[in-house]
Amino acid sequence: VLFDGSNLDAWASDKGNAPAPWKIENGYLEVVGGSGGIHTKGEWQDVQLHLEFATPRKVEGESQGRGNSGVFFHGQFEIQVLDSYKNQTYADGQVGALYGQWPPLANPIKPPGEWNSYDIVFEAPRFDAEGKLTRPAYATVFLNGVLLHNRKEING
Repeated sequence: VLFDGSNLDAWASDKGNAPAPWKIENGYLEVVGGSGGIHTKGEWQDVQLHLEFATPRKVEGESQGRGNSGVFFHGQFEIQVLDSYKNQTYADGQVGALYGQWPPLANPIKPPGEWNSYDIVFEAPRFDAEGKLTRPAYATVFLNGVLLHNRKEING
């Protein structure tokens, strides 16, 4: 469990590994504007991750300017978080995309302010003793129970 609704002990700021600057509000994490990203203190290889998120209830902006964030694995493989509800943007940048590489198979995002759930299986890349890639990274992604990617290879 990386977040139990009460503390950020498992998290650090992306800005110099300081304490995570986000706030806890009614048992959930809320981004503090301008604070940047956070990451787990632990290091992971293959993982199965369940997370829930809501984009801002008040719609401001369009395309990538609406509720834009991401879930990063190994600091480089991104599963896009975006308010893609009735929001036109580029295909590999919408919610559920393997950002910059693969668009999702569907767009099952709920309206702004409602909770969505991701279930992500991430298989880390493998390297030999010399650092040569022997197996790429893969991701299987569900958003609100809808399959978006089935063991899709991620470049990086």
